[in-house]
Amino acid sequence: MKYCLNCDWQASATDDSDRSPSRKAIDHHVETGHTIDSSDGAVPLTIVDEPDLPLARE
Repeated sequence: MKYCLNCDWQASATDDSDRSPSRKAIDHHVETGHTIDSSDGAVPLTIVDEPDLPLARE
């Protein structure tokens, strides 16, 4: 499964298409500049946009 980390785009081997998920992921990246996750997990990675949260505790 391929997921976009910037929008709701995704592709899998079960999609009805003549292009592979990898090819679709490359095309999506080229068209949008978005980052693609190719992990084997069933659930897409969620990125939390919280700029005020500390990255480490002191």
